[in-house]
Amino acid sequence: MIVGVPKELKIAETRVGLTPKWVKKLTASGHKVLIQSMAGKGSGFPDEEYIFAGAEVVDTIDEVYGKAEFVVKVKELQPYEYGLLRENQMVMAWFHLAEDVDHEMLQALLDKKTISLSMELIVLPDGTRPTIKPMSEIAGTLAMLEAVKYAQYGYGGTGILLRKMAGLPSSKVVILGGGNAGFNAAQVAVGLGLNVTIVEASMNRIDYLTKQLPQADVVMWDKDLLSELLIHTDVLINTIYPMPGAKSLVTREMVGKMKHKSMIIDITGVGLIETSHYTTLEDPIYYEQGVLHYCVPNMPALCPQTSTNLMLMTTGHYILNIANQGLKDVVEKDEIVRNCISTWNGEVVHHEVGINNNMPYTEIKKMLLCAK
Repeated sequence: MIVGVPKELKIAETRVGLTPKWVKKLTASGHKVLIQSMAGKGSGFPDEEYIFAGAEVVDTIDEVYGKAEFVVKVKELQPYEYGLLRENQMVMAWFHLAEDVDHEMLQALLDKKTISLSMELIVLPDGTRPTIKPMSEIAGTLAMLEAVKYAQYGYGGTGILLRKMAGLPSSKVVILGGGNAGFNAAQVAVGLGLNVTIVEASMNRIDYLTKQLPQADVVMWDKDLLSELLIHTDVLINTIYPMPGAKSLVTREMVGKMKHKSMIIDITGVGLIETSHYTTLEDPIYYEQGVLHYCVPNMPALCPQTSTNLMLMTTGHYILNIANQGLKDVVEKDEIVRNCISTWNGEVVHHEVGINNNMPYTEIKKMLLCAK
């Protein structure tokens, strides 16, 4: 099989679909790997390492898509890539088609009859999403570290140090959501000696967080309580991903009552805080209602070597199996791979993608039966 890795086109995205280690595994199994020149530079993998691992380095993204049967990347397709897709070509990425409505990208996949494998839809039998978990942990950690940075004078903040200092009151941090991202953000904030409150809706999770982080206050979600907390908050971190049709948890009015030049770090970028909208790593902040907002959805690109290696701990084995056995054989045997496919032969084949985009969908099991 010909496997291709393009350089990411998303602004400031530094991760890469394959490391030299996984290229070597593929080439040792008899597959051809095409790497776009400089695709791994941001993650610390120069072209020479890929060549040593057996890859062929090509100059353009057009060459990768034009020759590869299986394209392995990181982030969702960018508009230029729509025109490069081919029929029956497999593309693996974080598409987020079941979360963020992007009809143009979905329609391009359907029109070109491209097979899309969505990394975020890889779900293990216990319900965990192994590609999402480490990225959430990284994003939560970085959310607090970025807050420390942007609180400083010269970065847009008031010039406070988000660290417990003798003789001064601790800054207050409120974290929405106590999942993987929220837990990691809270760990960093507690380590800095800050006054931390986690707002969570699950009683089971509240019990867990209370035991794991006794230094933090863990409270049950209540909009009135949150509104009161925000008046005195220095940093609000949102780690909750919005479901389709979800209403805002933090209104513009609530943001307006926050302290001047306090801070909102929203790792999801948009949806649950009315004043949030996507920003990029190249232009990460803006002010709304007198509050600094940082709403970068791909913060793991700040530490791409760690992020890429963690990503491939999950995806690498699936990529290798698909290359070795062919997708149809893998799909018939492996329910996890079968359930992460979003589009096939011009149809939506995942219920979450169909429902979120208000489009008809066909379960992939039915498609395979019809193909037989």
